[in-house]
Formats: sequence, structure tokens, C-alpha cells
Amino acid sequence: MLTLMRSLLRTKAAGLLFVLLIVAMAAWGVTDVFGGGLGNNLAGAGDRTLSEREFDAEVERILRNQTDDRGRAITKEQALDNGMIDEIFQRERLDLALRAYGDTVGVTATTQAVQDDLITTPAFLDTTGVFDPVLYKAILENNGMRPADYQDGIEGELTISRLQRLPVAALKVPKALARIEAGFNAEQRSASWFAISQADLPEIGEPTDEQLQALYTELEAALREPERRQISLLRVSPDDFVSQAEITDEDIDAFYNAYQAQRYTAEGERVFTEFNFADEALARAAPGRIAGGANAAALEGLDSSQRKTGKRDLISLDFLAGQVFGSQAQLGGIYGPVQNGSVWTIIRLEEIIPGDITPLDVVRDEIQNELATQHALGIFYDALPRFDDLIGTGASLVDIGLELGAPVLTFEAVDRTGRTENGGSFRTLLEAPGLIQMAFDRPEGGKTERIGDDEVTWMAEVDAIVPESLPPFEEVKDELTEAWNVREQSEQLRNATSAAEARLNSGEVTIAELAAENNSVVQSLPAPLTRVNFRANLPNDLIRGLFSAREEGAVLSSPGLPNEMIVLQVNTIERAAPETLDLMAGAVAPQLQTEVSNDLFQAFFVEIQKSTELEMNAAGLETYKRRIAPEL
Repeated sequence: MLTLMRSLLRTKAAGLLFVLLIVAMAAWGVTDVFGGGLGNNLAGAGDRTLSEREFDAEVERILRNQTDDRGRAITKEQALDNGMIDEIFQRERLDLALRAYGDTVGVTATTQAVQDDLITTPAFLDTTGVFDPVLYKAILENNGMRPADYQDGIEGELTISRLQRLPVAALKVPKALARIEAGFNAEQRSASWFAISQADLPEIGEPTDEQLQALYTELEAALREPERRQISLLRVSPDDFVSQAEITDEDIDAFYNAYQAQRYTAEGERVFTEFNFADEALARAAPGRIAGGANAAALEGLDSSQRKTGKRDLISLDFLAGQVFGSQAQLGGIYGPVQNGSVWTIIRLEEIIPGDITPLDVVRDEIQNELATQHALGIFYDALPRFDDLIGTGASLVDIGLELGAPVLTFEAVDRTGRTENGGSFRTLLEAPGLIQMAFDRPEGGKTERIGDDEVTWMAEVDAIVPESLPPFEEVKDELTEAWNVREQSEQLRNATSAAEARLNSGEVTIAELAAENNSVVQSLPAPLTRVNFRANLPNDLIRGLFSAREEGAVLSSPGLPNEMIVLQVNTIERAAPETLDLMAGAVAPQLQTEVSNDLFQAFFVEIQKSTELEMNAAGLETYKRRIAPEL
């Protein structure tokens, strides 16, 4: 038999058979036959693996809490397009590596630790603060999670948290390092400065035509006007169909009745009795007797009781307030006990006082507009196939707009960035992603494809093409003159500043004398300041330079207000006395400890990645992506 098989493997038919087998396995998602020991898993580290089901559940969990810029849920297709799927996968791989390392060093969270965390999670506690397994399962089911997956997630969080604490558990910042940091923060410096203004310098004069011609040649690329296109745009959205929506009085009445309680009725008030117990055990034993109507005097351990009437804010505990004022609240309901400072509080609901109801006439127009908007959305989606049919007939943009009932907008010629010759832009034209670029790929008279169909769709036509051009010298002479003046004045101001710095550094003049020469006044810090408490109206470059200077008397400069340079001189550098550094070191040590701990964990994490063999099933991930978007 083996001899027959070996003979078959040497034939062309065998090669074809293997190709067919590989294609068939790929079609069924079996893409990792030759991919090592991961099997159908997407990633692995140590004894831990990430299956496609687990990864997909995590993707769905994350997307359930994600929305786009319009507040709509993000689909898997959108997440794949914007790179979220890859980001989630990389995060899961890193978590896998950390957990595998936790297994090797024995810090993985135990089953008991997971259970302790689970039974103390506030969302899973009943009205008495005790873990409710029925509530727990219901919440997980509502969020599409299995208990095993949720508990595995808790184990991962606890394990990674332990790993984060591991490298810094015995860390203590050396006293010498804290002294250096304290000395650095406590160092005080003072400075004086003055401003050199362009207005106080000699006139530049007027440029010659030769100078302007040279500048014209130099700036030719910047002066050249880019190609622009005049574009007509057909933008269709549900707003275009609101007038077509037929809303009857019956529709408005039905909507009002359906949402009266949730939207058109004020919260109202509650009448309740609040019981406070000093002892938890006695409080937990009391709900049954309170529900049975026991007299307050007969309740063992009762610290106080009071009947109250009011709105939600009358109850200081959010948890209790949510239950007493919730939609499921019932007369006679018992809520608590819940710890409230030094006492345990129980509330019995005595009466529900409904809030005021907003009359239908007050909100009729609001409801009609909302229903019309919803109905218009349906008309919009019905219009999209008609839009495509009109495109197929070769109809003009204007004819399509008339047929659909949407106006065609025409804009001034714009460049590829959507800017007009005067630098303006049109928000409506820029709203459609990639539309302008598409218009620049079409000839004059050409139409773009219809893009977008999610509550708005666009289509554009190129009305005219304005080719790129270099404006004549005479046309831009005034602009060139202004640019020349700005350049020359800027150079003059820099030269004047450099000369002032050199004279001040040489000791030829004092800063006060230089300020007087430049029609300015010397300003100084009111007192020496530190890096930590520096407050002065100075450019950031000068502040950094002040504390970077090596010696007193150092001179530096930086632009200040427009057409102004500031020249600053360091007056004093005062360092903390050695005998005070120990006291100051104690104050900065906690912050320094945190910074060093963060740096140390980053280094620790790098080593974890090196010591943990992290496998990845690239083919499996691509198969998962193709299931999301088969066109990939």
C-alpha cells in the first residue's frame, strides 16, 4: 500500500490533488495545517492560546461601547477599515504574553481571588448588597458574554496588575537621587530683560525693481497658482425629503402615548421611610420585619427612622436613589441595607407621586418634526436605487437633482485642498470624503461616482478647469514689495539683537544702558524663581534658556511680541544649602518613586516579551478578517 502511495505522489495527478486539498481546506477556514502548534488559535504564548471565538467576543465587547462621530454604533467592517481590529489583536497578544509569563513565575490570580473580586462587584449585588447569581448571569447575557469568559478576563486583569507591582515591590529611591532631584527643583534664578522693537530701528527704504525681480524668481513656486476646478455638487440627504413625509394626527397621538412616561412626564416625588441601623448584622435581619409592617420601636438595633417626601436628590446614596426612583419601584418595596457612612440604611417605599405631564399640544410640533425626520430617512433610502438608475441612463446632474427633489450647488473654482484663489473654502464641498480628489481625476464635463449612502450621498460634476499659472510680475508687485519689506525688517531686527547680545556679553555696556539706547525699559523678576513655581510673562524659549544657563551673566534672546525681540540676562543662580536638601528630598521622593517605577515596569515588560515565546497565526487572522469583509 505504501509503495502504491509513493508512486502516486510522483505523478502530476498527485500535484493537482494536493492543490485541490489546500484550496478546499482554505475554503473551510483550515489555513494552519503547516503552521506549527497553534491549531485553529490565532495566537499563543506558553500554555495559553487565543481562539478565534475568544477574539471575536472581545471585538464585539469593545465595539458595543464604541460610536462614530455621529453617535452610531461602529460595525466590524468599519473597525476593520480604520485599523481597530489589528489594534485589538495586538493588545490581546501582549496580554497573552503577560499572562503566560505570570504562569511561569507563579503570580497568576487564583480561583479564589477571582471569586472574591466577582462577589464584590457592585453591579452584581442585590438590594441588600449581597452577590446575586441570577442578576450576574442576566447582566452577562445582556452583554453577550459567557461566565467562563468573564471570569477569565478577571483572572487576566488581576494577574497583569500583580505583574505591574512585581518589579517595584521592594523599590526605594536612593536618598542621593532624591537629593539631586530636590536640588534641581529648589534652584532659584533671577533675570532682567528688555525689548528691541522694529519700530525703533532705521527705515528700510524702498526696494529696487532688480531686487523685486530677484525675489519674484526666488518665490516663483510659491507664487504659482495651482490648477483649480469649478465643481457642481448634488448632495442628497434625508433633509431633502422631510417635506414629503406625511404625518397624521394618529401618528402623533400614538407616539405621544408610547413615550409619555419616559419623555413627557417629570420625575415626580416619592414618600418613603428611611431606617438607619448601627450594626450591619441587625440591618440585614430587618428587611423582612420592615416589610411586614413592624413598629420602629420593635426593630432591634434601629438607630433612627424618618418618613420623608421629596425628589431623587433627597437620597444621598446613588444606588438607593436609583432603586427607589427606578421604573421597577413598587409600593411597599424594601431597598437596602446599604452602608451610609457609619450606619446601614434601609428604605421602604410608601407612595409614588407622579410628576407633571407635558400636554400633547405643547410638544405636538416637536413630535411631528421627529416623525417626519424618521420617515424622511426611509424615503431617502428608497431614493438611492432611483438615483443609481438615473446615473445609468446618463442623465445630467441637474436632471438627477430635479428628479430626486434636491438642488444642485455650484461653487467657485477650488484647488485640490478645496481652497479658492482667495483662500476660502466651502464646508459642503469638503464634507464628502475624497470627492474633490475624484473631481480632479475627471475631465471637464465629467461626473464622479456617487459616494456615500449612509444618511447622505454626493455626486459632483466638473464644470470648468482653470489651469495652473504664474501671475505676471506687475500683478504681484505690491505683494512682492510687502514680502521684501518683511524680510529686510526681520533681518535688521535679528542683526540688531545679535549686536546687543555681543556688547552685553563683552561688558561694554550694562543692560540698562542698552535698553535706553533702544527706547526700552528694563524689566526684572520680582524675586528669584524656581523651575517648579516659575511665573513670568516670558516666551518659553527664554524660560528654558534661563534655567539652562551655566553661569550668572549669561545672555540670550527670543522673539516676543510681533516685530519685537527680547534680550535677557541671567542675574543670579542660587542653589539650595546642603543642610536643607535632606528635608526637601523627603518631599520629592514619592513623585520620583512613581516615575522610576513606571520606567522600571516598561523595562520589565520588554524583558517579558523577550523571554516569552509569542506565536501568531497570521493566516488565521486573515481568514477572520475575510469573514468580516469577504472582498479582501
